Amino acid sequence: MSRFLELIYEGRVFTIWAYKKETGEVPVIERLEKMAIKYQVKFGALFSQLGNEGKIYNETKFKHLTGTDKIFEFKVDNARILSFFFSGRRVILTHCFVKKSSKTPRNEIKLAEKTKKEFEQRSF
Repeated sequence: MSRFLELIYEGRVFTIWAYKKETGEVPVIERLEKMAIKYQVKFGALFSQLGNEGKIYNETKFKHLTGTDKIFEFKVDNARILSFFFSGRRVILTHCFVKKSSKTPRNEIKLAEKTKKEFEQRSF
């Protein structure tokens, strides 16, 4: 599994992984590392909360994107990390971006859905 994923956080309830492209690139990590430390710390706290507690009740921090193929979004200020749940109590992070409008851009959602489909095909 590690050739498709990079471990981000191992919690009691969920393990958080970053999707790794066939080229070896890990888009979410590459983008997150370029962000200010405060964003990295806040996202780390959200990963820890979801990983250990299994739920983030505050929808201003984590929520399902309605109308999507089970895509969820971690939210810190205007920064977003899109993700999906996978068997074995895994959460897969697809990519990270900075939101410039009130709605999550459709192209970002499509990218997450494409990544999810690629991952599911590579995993079976």
